[in-house]
Amino acid sequence: MKIHPIMFLMLLYGCVLSKGFAEEAGRNIAAISDSLNAPLADSEFDRHGYYTFRPDLRKCIAPLCGGIFVKAVNRKLTRCADGSLQAECYVATVNNRKNIDTSSAALLHGRIKAKIYEGFGNLGVFELKTAFSAATPAVGEGRFVGLENNGIVCITAPCFSVDQYLLNKNKFRGISGIDLAAVGATEENLNKALTLIADGGTLIASGVNKQVEEVAGTGITFVASQYYLPIDPGVQ
Repeated sequence: MKIHPIMFLMLLYGCVLSKGFAEEAGRNIAAISDSLNAPLADSEFDRHGYYTFRPDLRKCIAPLCGGIFVKAVNRKLTRCADGSLQAECYVATVNNRKNIDTSSAALLHGRIKAKIYEGFGNLGVFELKTAFSAATPAVGEGRFVGLENNGIVCITAPCFSVDQYLLNKNKFRGISGIDLAAVGATEENLNKALTLIADGGTLIASGVNKQVEEVAGTGITFVASQYYLPIDPGVQ
């Protein structure tokens, strides 16, 4: 069932009730939070294989130059095509089977694979699955996460109605709110982000978690510094 973005936000932040009723409901908040220590079984979100990247502008013969440098988000070191761990990895080519226009991309989803180039050795290839454009030109800071509406509906706040996945890690938690205001995106991009979550999709964002005192206890709001919208395959 699709939920209108405005309705989703109302559910996301919970309903404000009288103090007495909120106190009674608040006794269940800890139990609700504890129940979110494991991801929902039906979640199809792939939390692994996310990279920032930059083009290789060095002046030398291809394929030694002219590819891209990729860096796994939320990790100090990235596993390269030759098996080594580096701050970032050079790959000579991008295998873009879906014909995704990456000219506006800020984040890539895929994997680094070994590939031997005759006369040059293993320079690697990036197998692209999806790509994402940033909502604004600003560079994202903080943790990179995936945010999903988990379908929980509460009668008070905080309501841990969002599943938060730490990208490239096996870490998960429930949170009670999402704050996209600091990103400063256009209304169009904000509506795209809200609709994505409301329709059951996963919003990729970077930022930090912040504890927030709400009606019935302490909630956790993810404050985004940037968020990323998927680029449709084949769109030029």
